[in-house]
Amino acid sequence: MKSKFAVVGLIAGLSAAISFPVQARISGADVHSLIVAGDPAGSPPDSPDKRIDPNTASSPFSGVVSVNVQYDGQSFICSGTLVSKRHVVTAGHCIDTDGNGTVVDLTKPGSSVRAVFNASPTPGDPGRAIVTAATVAMNPNYHGFGNCPSGVPGFCLNDDIAVVTLDQDAPHAAKIYRAFTGDLTEGQVFTMVGYGRSGDGVAGYSVDPDFRIKRSGQNVMDLFDRDDEQNFAAGPKEVWYADFDGRGQDSFCTMFSVCTPILPNDKETNIGGGDSGGATFIYRNGEYFLAGNTTFGGTFQGQTPGAFGTYFGGMMVGAYDDWLEQATGGDLITVVPEPETYALMLAGLSMLPAVARRRRGK
Repeated sequence: MKSKFAVVGLIAGLSAAISFPVQARISGADVHSLIVAGDPAGSPPDSPDKRIDPNTASSPFSGVVSVNVQYDGQSFICSGTLVSKRHVVTAGHCIDTDGNGTVVDLTKPGSSVRAVFNASPTPGDPGRAIVTAATVAMNPNYHGFGNCPSGVPGFCLNDDIAVVTLDQDAPHAAKIYRAFTGDLTEGQVFTMVGYGRSGDGVAGYSVDPDFRIKRSGQNVMDLFDRDDEQNFAAGPKEVWYADFDGRGQDSFCTMFSVCTPILPNDKETNIGGGDSGGATFIYRNGEYFLAGNTTFGGTFQGQTPGAFGTYFGGMMVGAYDDWLEQATGGDLITVVPEPETYALMLAGLSMLPAVARRRRGK
């Protein structure tokens, strides 16, 4: 979800068990585009403050930025990830001005997109630069949040990905991330980072977003949707889903019999408004790779937004690597992993080498 800055801004595949699209299974839920903490009284106890990144150059998340989008007198906050000196990957709906996939016009007075870097806590340090976008690009198959291709019924969440091209190089302190394009399966542990709304798993959202405060947390991929242009029956996994487990609540296990591991109280997390476009990382061989972004969250009947039992998800960058390479002018670096065991996938680690490639450009 992109959040209007004046009002708000991280709460801390087709599954083999599902024979039809996940979006169809959740059609009765309240789905919205949006790091929440665990149980304040849990073990170990948790809170939004404990999820805050130090915003130093040594942080592994120094290349995760907040994104300020302005148009028509409105100001919004989203999140994004640096994938080259000049390119930030974010969500398509962050730069959509009318809900139908109309890209913000940067030539229009009062319209702008800016990346806010937070690589150093020292005021005035170049690591805390604000860099303006020269251009923005939205995936051509994205036609507004929830809008499906012609002839495809339902509430489609696919293709919600965009690239922001900066008008100057990012600060040197900001890390650049390689994109993971291998296949991921149910049970994959991942780390999310963003600048959005926060709270805890009991009370839900309670803390507004901030362009200078980023949080991180983990979860486990539970379900996937395939290509909506192919009616979800074929193509790559485009959308990932996870639920926020805690206090005995595991929605996808109860509803879909997809019972992946539940992480410790101070690790398991959710997302909030302003986290849209933020990073979904997997950790391999001492490095964080960008595996996706975060774009939406939802509640089932009777649930408190942001609290335990709710769900969320985003896009898989591997499904869009060709378009991302084109949108970044060939500057995106992709990583294709060697085959590995399911146990290693669960651990989020690999003892096998990864092969980096850059298809085009230098």
